[in-house]
Amino acid sequence: MTEQRPTPSRRRLVWFRVAALLLGLALGLLSVEVGLRLAGVQAARFITKRQLIDDSPGLSHYYHCYPDNPVGELTPPPDVLTGSWLLQDYTFEHAELPLSRLSETPWCVEYRHSSRGIRDREYEEPPPAGSVRLAVVGDSFVFGEGVPEDKTLPRQLKTALGPHVECVNAGQVGANVEQELAILQAVAPGAHCQAALLVLIPNDIPLTTELATRQNYINDLILVRDKYLERNRAWYHGRSRVLDLALTPWQMARVRRETIQWYLDSYDPKFNGTNLQRLQEQLSALKTSTPVPIGVILYPLMEGFESSYPLQPVHAALSKAASNAGLPVCDLAPAFQGQSAEALWVHVSDRHPNGTAHRLAAEAIAQWLRQEHPEWLQPPGGPLEAQP
Repeated sequence: MTEQRPTPSRRRLVWFRVAALLLGLALGLLSVEVGLRLAGVQAARFITKRQLIDDSPGLSHYYHCYPDNPVGELTPPPDVLTGSWLLQDYTFEHAELPLSRLSETPWCVEYRHSSRGIRDREYEEPPPAGSVRLAVVGDSFVFGEGVPEDKTLPRQLKTALGPHVECVNAGQVGANVEQELAILQAVAPGAHCQAALLVLIPNDIPLTTELATRQNYINDLILVRDKYLERNRAWYHGRSRVLDLALTPWQMARVRRETIQWYLDSYDPKFNGTNLQRLQEQLSALKTSTPVPIGVILYPLMEGFESSYPLQPVHAALSKAASNAGLPVCDLAPAFQGQSAEALWVHVSDRHPNGTAHRLAAEAIAQWLRQEHPEWLQPPGGPLEAQP
């Protein structure tokens, strides 16, 4: 039996149907694209905060500026028509932008520093009689990136502990654990502190070259960086609303999964054993080299509180290292369980803790201090009446 081959007319019919199908699909996508543009629908655009610097001689303050004010903690920008100002994007390149683009990010938070270079007021030396001074040391979570000074963790901890307690803000943006330990050893005795709180977050540990290469700066669960996100749209130049709507949520979900795994691997001896051992040695040395008692505070990233905090294994590793060093530990993750993580962000593109998050953290720390270490809250020379 011979095989029947398609006749030319039948082949033309098949090709016609395929072409009609592809044309119909293209017209359908084009119609959706036009409809989305007419309706003004587009994928979420993340405009990363920008940095506005007062470049006038003798001044040293600056601002972070955002496209909107989701939790009402930001204020309008300063008058940039007088003086010398510099507007930059908030990426590693710090590209300069025209001041006219400040209108894209018209909500700001101001940062000022004392003569000692801290985001805090000037302190008397030694502390006033009857007062207790605590050093609060850490990175941007302690510094209070994205929040006004009165809503930072140290300031709200002072409010929670009472007027007799002073909480020195020794936070430094971008500090890792090695830098934080150096700051603690300098500030705690230098500022006449009675005790110190070392606030650690999951990204504080040093990294191997391999782990550093894997880090995805589009979203490290702290900042969403628009400049790096846009690079992933390069192949279609971001010109299709359909592709944006389809791909952006998928891409951000993938980046989130990869970032969580990156954090977990950073505390896995298989991937970062040398630095974990170094961390253990440094914490152990801190116990004996610092003349004041030290408590370790584990501050979670603002992620996944609605179900199960995904970085709890990181907290477990940090807690074990601190406990092995003989340092008491307060893990703040349970204080946030059940909260909406997004409601605790400074901004959708800046997931530092906002003022509400710092209040929750301060209240949990204050409760822990009163229950576990009330002696740290007693001023030198005699007991203080019980605080509420």
